[in-house]
Amino acid sequence: MLAVRTAGRYLFSVSVFTLILYLFDANDVLATIAGVDVTSVVIAVGFSLGAQCFAATRLKRLLVLQDIMLSLRRVFFIGLSAIFYGLVIPGGSVAAFAVRFVQLSRDARIEAVAAALVADRVIATVFLVVIGSMAIALDQAEPLWAGAVVAGTIMGIAILVLGRRSSMRVIERLDKVAINDPSNPSRRLGVRISRAFLTYSTAGGKQVLTILAATLLTHLCGCLAYYAIATGMGLEISFLRICWIRSGMILLAMIPVGVAGLGLREIAAIGLLVPLGFGKAQAIGFSIVVFLATSVIIGLMGGLVELLRGTEIEASRKA
Repeated sequence: MLAVRTAGRYLFSVSVFTLILYLFDANDVLATIAGVDVTSVVIAVGFSLGAQCFAATRLKRLLVLQDIMLSLRRVFFIGLSAIFYGLVIPGGSVAAFAVRFVQLSRDARIEAVAAALVADRVIATVFLVVIGSMAIALDQAEPLWAGAVVAGTIMGIAILVLGRRSSMRVIERLDKVAINDPSNPSRRLGVRISRAFLTYSTAGGKQVLTILAATLLTHLCGCLAYYAIATGMGLEISFLRICWIRSGMILLAMIPVGVAGLGLREIAAIGLLVPLGFGKAQAIGFSIVVFLATSVIIGLMGGLVELLRGTEIEASRKA
């Protein structure tokens, strides 16, 4: 069943991508890609590496709160290898999450790793949505959008404050449950998982600020990478628009129905760029160059890291 599902996802991605190229003239798309300024692509790759570095900083801080002490270098390389596996394993972000979980679980408790990774993904996704919403509100100058963003931000802050105040009471109750029923392994596991998640509600202000700042810088580098590519392709588009276009493309590509978001990313680009007056070939070409600069090249670096790590392990075994 798993093999059939995997084959189906590969087939879906290839079919959708091929259909898009067929319907919108592959020659025009290739001509658009060929006209991209190479320097802009190199700059985009640099910003993408910066985004990965800040993302690793965020994850490292989340791991430290779980008493998992790993170097920033190791967390960074695990992130690169996760991108590599996400290019070949169906499921996209889900596959990347699984790779990070497997690699980090070798050095720490599984419930602590799971809590750190889930918190990492939730924070990154919430910021992605908020940044996209704020960008489109400012770009379109719509009071409704601005009001929705402000209301959502206030609500989020209120939930965070209330959650932090009630967290210690929840932890005390969980401890009582574990003490009163120590013979139930599933309940003990549930208590450990719950405590791991609740650890973040008691984090200090400096720790929270570091995590939020790293997340903001991660998305800023990502937006700059997209903007560099758009500039290199000659697309006259503002930075604000790039911010919400990036959010839309990433959110659609995160749906785990294919491989590395292939096909979905192109559909999102068409839906977001064409109404702004750009041609379909430009939109598809933009999405492909974005994929190459922010995923494929970064993923190949992660693959090289995995190859070198495997070589080191094999050498140590022989020694």
